Amino acid sequence: MSKASKNRPGGSSRQRLARGRVVFREWRRTRPFWAGVFTLIAALLLLYPPYASLKFGDIEVSLRTTAGITALVIGMVLIACGLSFWLRPELRMPAGIVTLVLSVVAVVTVNLGSLLLGTTTGLIGAALAIAWSPRRGSDERDSADSAGAEGSSGTAPARDDVSKPSPVPRERAGTDGDGTASPAGAARVDGGES
Repeated sequence: MSKASKNRPGGSSRQRLARGRVVFREWRRTRPFWAGVFTLIAALLLLYPPYASLKFGDIEVSLRTTAGITALVIGMVLIACGLSFWLRPELRMPAGIVTLVLSVVAVVTVNLGSLLLGTTTGLIGAALAIAWSPRRGSDERDSADSAGAEGSSGTAPARDDVSKPSPVPRERAGTDGDGTASPAGAARVDGGES
């Protein structure tokens, strides 16, 4: 290799590979990546048996039943859920619930959930998606740690937002709405501010 090729802006292929791995790692950490992997595997496991046939010499083993159309629908929806875990992580909760329900339904409708392998991997993917939460940045973590330290010292951390009044009516004793004093011990249910 010449000296000019070593000093190129792109660097060597090893550096590009290392940089690509770092970019992929950061992308993977911002979404429920493994939930998507397990969900896509579950979709493939549910799609394969109704449309596959195994041949052993002259014997053909096939699981073609009326479950074929159900397997197609469930498999395609699981593929959509798996891709949504990667592309739209904010939809992880509804997509995780759909994955969970379809994985359980597949036990009854798609050849025993493709011999329970598709159902099991679908349930793992759904559980990972529902349990996943976005990582907090270092600046958010530092502010949360300092707020926790202030909270433990007895002072409440300052809030930027203004608290909204409760929609529940409050009981007020002492005055009526027109400012006159009410009888002692009487309380008035009022929707206003105290």
